[in-house]
Amino acid sequence: MIAGKIEDLKIYSSVCPEFENIYSFVKEYFDAPKADGSYELIPDKLSANIATYNTGDAATKNLEAHRRYADVQIVLKGAERIDWAHISTCTDEISEEFSKGGDIGFYADPEYVSSMVLDAGTFVYLLPEDAHKPCVNAGADSAEVTKVVFKIKL
Repeated sequence: MIAGKIEDLKIYSSVCPEFENIYSFVKEYFDAPKADGSYELIPDKLSANIATYNTGDAATKNLEAHRRYADVQIVLKGAERIDWAHISTCTDEISEEFSKGGDIGFYADPEYVSSMVLDAGTFVYLLPEDAHKPCVNAGADSAEVTKVVFKIKL
């Protein structure tokens, strides 16, 4: 997992070359906002999905993990909490998506979970070992968030 401000994406382009395309897409968004929806940036390699939603209570959500894609999640407006645990600690899978060939699995929280707040202009880069629970209330109440999630095929 890597987290930081949008400008930091340029620093990490040697870690993930797609960060350059992601940075350009987000910079363009702030200059001329795009509608919620899906955007293919590099066919069969990099896509973006912009969504506006209300955050919710952590108890109503599950950790998720992916096998074939990395996520770059960037909050464009608002703030949300994202919980994280290493996949090796997630022993209680509550879905059968992986066994059905899907790319997402859901897990109950392990004993220890870390949390961070993503506010407008911050990102988190999540790899398959990073189980994560996004869209959680950053404070006591639900809030509206606009976020873009980039999927990078590994």
